[in-house]
Amino acid sequence: MLYCNTVWIKCGFLSLIFLSNNCRSQRLTTQIEIYNRTTFQNFLTDSRNFRAQSASQYQITDRRKTESKMNIYFLSGLGADKRVFSKIRLDDRFSVHHIDWIKPSKKETLSNYAARLAAKIDTTQPFQLVGLSFGGIIASELSNIIHPEQIILISSTPTGLPVSKLNHALIKFLLLSPLAAPILKSANSLSYKFFGADTPELQSLLKQILHDTDSKFLKWALVQMSRWDRKEKAANLFHIHGTADKLIPINLVNPDVRIEGAGHLMVYAQAEQMSGLLNKKLGDEMH
Repeated sequence: MLYCNTVWIKCGFLSLIFLSNNCRSQRLTTQIEIYNRTTFQNFLTDSRNFRAQSASQYQITDRRKTESKMNIYFLSGLGADKRVFSKIRLDDRFSVHHIDWIKPSKKETLSNYAARLAAKIDTTQPFQLVGLSFGGIIASELSNIIHPEQIILISSTPTGLPVSKLNHALIKFLLLSPLAAPILKSANSLSYKFFGADTPELQSLLKQILHDTDSKFLKWALVQMSRWDRKEKAANLFHIHGTADKLIPINLVNPDVRIEGAGHLMVYAQAEQMSGLLNKKLGDEMH
């Protein structure tokens, strides 16, 4: 009997030891699981924070890159749009913007028109203007209102061209004719000659542009151009002109750079040469 009791006591003691070890093992397993869950959650949190910080740093870096670029605003010619600049290739240093023409008010002057157009330009950052033909005239008027780092004129004029009172009256009379718009918007051998569209590609482009031109805007602009009498050229102005330009003959202007044999649409016809000139001259104002 004593032996049995002793055996039972030993078995009980061993059971207690087993149960105790088992409880400790379970507690250890639970602690390990809690530690693992906590570690994993911390890992997820750190990972999310890292991704958020990386995205934020990327956005800041990307924004700084954008802000460090010089804004270049292109103004197209009369009856034209950004298609005439489609072959121009500028460096990554520049952020290119094309300004679309707005509808002019009746009898609105060029200076008032430019004042309204200025709303399209971000003046909180340094910027430069590139104006083609009529766009060059508007760029000069804009310089009276806002202050670009530089103005580059292409196939344009920095001051008013001499137009007699008789010719001005004749222009106005002709533009009042109901036939004026169809004639001005027609693409023919005469318009090809004056614009210097001497290739099928240029002729096709000119035909599309003239077709899309707003007749009222065209008439208004022609009248206002004939009245434009600016005497002094704008500050920081650089003028590029073709020697074969028939719309604005070279003898009426005094450009900084002459492109031999180039016509009025040289920005498209001589795009590679023009791109080189623009990249160099626009870049000079960034130093």
